[in-house]
Amino acid sequence: MIAALLLAMLLPLLLAAAFLLGRHWQRRQQPAELLSPVSRQHIEIFQGQQLNEAVVEAAKKRFRALLERGEVATVEASLRPGMNYVFQVRALAEIGTDEAGRILERQLQRRLSDDQMEQSWYWIDLAHGLRSLNREESLPHLLRCAEQASEVPLGHFFAAETVCFLGFAGHLRQPEQPLGRAALRLLARAVEGLRYGVQPIVVADARLGELVETMWDNRPERADPLVTRVAAEVVRWNRRADDAKAVLADDRADYEAYDWQMARLHSLEPIFADYIDEASRVLVQRLSGADDPELADLLQTLSDIRAEAGEQVLKLLTRPSFPHGESAVEVLLWSRNPRVGPWLCDWAGRHVSPVRRAQRRRRALSPRQTSVPDTFPYRALLRVLRHHPSAQVEAFLVLAGRDWDPAYRAAAYSSLGWWEPVHGREVNACLGQGRRDANPDVRHAARTALARLGECQALQWFRQALTSENSGAVHEGIQVVAAEGLTLLWPDLDRLADAEDPDIAIHAREALERLSEEMDWHRGHPPQ
Repeated sequence: MIAALLLAMLLPLLLAAAFLLGRHWQRRQQPAELLSPVSRQHIEIFQGQQLNEAVVEAAKKRFRALLERGEVATVEASLRPGMNYVFQVRALAEIGTDEAGRILERQLQRRLSDDQMEQSWYWIDLAHGLRSLNREESLPHLLRCAEQASEVPLGHFFAAETVCFLGFAGHLRQPEQPLGRAALRLLARAVEGLRYGVQPIVVADARLGELVETMWDNRPERADPLVTRVAAEVVRWNRRADDAKAVLADDRADYEAYDWQMARLHSLEPIFADYIDEASRVLVQRLSGADDPELADLLQTLSDIRAEAGEQVLKLLTRPSFPHGESAVEVLLWSRNPRVGPWLCDWAGRHVSPVRRAQRRRRALSPRQTSVPDTFPYRALLRVLRHHPSAQVEAFLVLAGRDWDPAYRAAAYSSLGWWEPVHGREVNACLGQGRRDANPDVRHAARTALARLGECQALQWFRQALTSENSGAVHEGIQVVAAEGLTLLWPDLDRLADAEDPDIAIHAREALERLSEEMDWHRGHPPQ
């Protein structure tokens, strides 16, 4: 099954419960507890456990009888979120009638769970079911829910299912239309997903090279944020493509189809590099006059391509009730403007009162409701400060490391150690205290900061994970090294890149690529 192929590489990460699809998965105190029964059920299914065919057949028999009597409403009422949902979707897909397809299409508009992970699985079930029906008329329904379905955890896999529809290229020929915009978003997400667990076979199944060529041939006249995002992801994937195709070596037809599509993508890379360079300047200039929907795309793209937009974004953040605060702050991660760090510290000081928060008794667990208003992107701000070294920023992070809420203590610690401390004694004392914190996320963040600074004890802690006999612990260790910039463990990752376990080897090579990209960016953008 295509869904099984798509998720095969992701499962070790799920089982390790350390990382899931980049920007959408945040580390938690007890990751296993975060997974609902439905999520655990799907992990087991896609790990190789066969669906209970007897349950599918029973549902198919009941649904077929109801549909033959015209009781469509009864069938739809039976589709309730829970452990039976995947069996019911599979039953309708196997019935294969137009009415069964329309029922599945209507399910796409339902919000079945408040748990984002669980909702992701439901959307993937539906996308796979509709694709297995070969219902081209279902594609517009998938595109209409693209914005929601592609931006949740596992959204890469929903995107990968959708781009494989034969009619998908037709929507790329209309990039100014709503469904064309949705198709561009899904294409960007699917290409990005190749770096986060989507199997390389999708390159061949979706005829990815041809899709990207179609997008390029029909691009809008002026620089487009979504086209830019696709181009940037293609350039990133091209650097990884040769390593990835090893998993297709056993099937010559798939291997050759993959090579043919990648040849098309490689031929576009020089053009894309020039386009991205020009777009980074043009899109920044459009920030001040963009309307709300376009502004969201502009900010996301500028963050993805690591554009310098410090001055323009600071102006946006001064707007009252600005609706895209977190996205705008994320763009500042890549700014080298010396004003950014001090400005963010002053801004947070006015809105959050970190001195007052540091005077309260520290708690081991965060409250149920966020302790900082959702309208102020405090955690994103703390994360962004890691790329803005100065004495003022360092002092602010040390102060935030005494916050009563462990969520913000951890965020502050995670931004320490990225540069040689200005006041080493204060920073080391802060990190030493963090290593003894009652909250495990805070301890983890403090330990990673110490490892970045080269403390032997902290480095050995993560080295033990990389050399563990437990593959889950190894995957978790690889992810931490990449996400936390532990470049001193590069030799350890390098050895894992040649591991006998292909999942570990692929994950290690991806981590090395991420570290390399981060280092290349720093070399090309020294602090001003």
